[in-house]
Amino acid sequence: MREPERTLRTSVKSWRWVRRPVWIVAVAFTLRITVMGVLLANNPLSWGVNEPAGIARALVQGRGFSSAFHDANWATAWVAPVYPGLLACIFRFFGIETAASAEVAISLNVIFSSLTAVVLIRLGTEQFGEAAGIVAGWAWAMAPPLLFIPWLPWETCLSALVLAVGFRTTMRLAGNSRLREWAGCGAIWSLGALLNPAILAPLPALAIDAGVYSRRWKGPALMIAVCVLGVLPWTARNFRALGKVVPVRSNFWPEVYFGNVDFSLHPTGNSMLYQREGEIQFASDLRSRTLGFLSSQPGSFARLTRDRIVAFWTQPSQQRPYPACLFFLALGGVVQAWRRKKRWVGFLSVLVLYPVVYYITSVFTRHRHPIEPLMYVLAGYALCELFSGSRRLREEIISHLVPRPGAQSPPPAAAG
Repeated sequence: MREPERTLRTSVKSWRWVRRPVWIVAVAFTLRITVMGVLLANNPLSWGVNEPAGIARALVQGRGFSSAFHDANWATAWVAPVYPGLLACIFRFFGIETAASAEVAISLNVIFSSLTAVVLIRLGTEQFGEAAGIVAGWAWAMAPPLLFIPWLPWETCLSALVLAVGFRTTMRLAGNSRLREWAGCGAIWSLGALLNPAILAPLPALAIDAGVYSRRWKGPALMIAVCVLGVLPWTARNFRALGKVVPVRSNFWPEVYFGNVDFSLHPTGNSMLYQREGEIQFASDLRSRTLGFLSSQPGSFARLTRDRIVAFWTQPSQQRPYPACLFFLALGGVVQAWRRKKRWVGFLSVLVLYPVVYYITSVFTRHRHPIEPLMYVLAGYALCELFSGSRRLREEIISHLVPRPGAQSPPPAAAG
């Protein structure tokens, strides 16, 4: 074997660890836990205004799923139940809203975020090839904006993990999948609904795409049915506790009002309107006020919606142009998947449908995070295609400019 070939193979072998998910997860965990340690060392921990924590406190104290806000000790559906339940377990062992419980919640976020890397590696590999999966995994592990997300004691990191798992499971379903696999996928989506209902926005489109791909409709119908059945017990609880049909959360119209009309009536403030009216009457009151605003000032609503659409894909402003680059690379991945006849409809449906509720309410950086694993997969695929295309172009140019070894030179032109 020639020396250059032996050197090349040795080099490739020595870099095999780069392809191993365990190393990617280890790096993701190490970077995140280091950043959390620095933040903890320089910032005093405080739960502050945190609706899930307020509900978790009530659960631990035996008052049920209630007390989302100050001076409001009644049943609530303002927040989906999974994350407050998780916080209640933490409070049970580490104290109610203590610094230790905050550290545990943040550590769990680090674990959720690190494990998400495994899911997107598998998803990228299955849909676009190993290179796309590995690039997406390393980008997820090391991207600076993602290192700070676990600091927020909310369901954000867990939502990203559950959405990625649900999406990958749905994309893996095929014509030979058993009905129990379809049902299991529906159970994952029902967990997502009880964690963050916005996750369900692209589910109908994903079910249709899965039906077209598998050429069977019994499976998608079963998946949707299991998802609905998984949510029904919580809906029944809300009807019993609140006296109104509330599928998961009760705060849609209030959030539309806060994002478009006035934030001063928010229950965390001093208006006390929520505390006087109660949750259901408060939501109905703000619904009427919101509809009045929409009918009288449609132009203002349109302008605010436009600004939120831009903000959703470019937040946070301190990190520009990174979010915008991720957005355009993700779109490039969708275009390349369409051109290469790979599955792109599911990815596009998530990018289009998931943000709609935030376009009309409010936008924070954490709102986009649940779909960012899919964006990193698409961006990784786009980068791989870009690199591959540039390499092919370079080889074609070289082949035209440099004659191949052994190729005959063109005959000299005859003298005139």
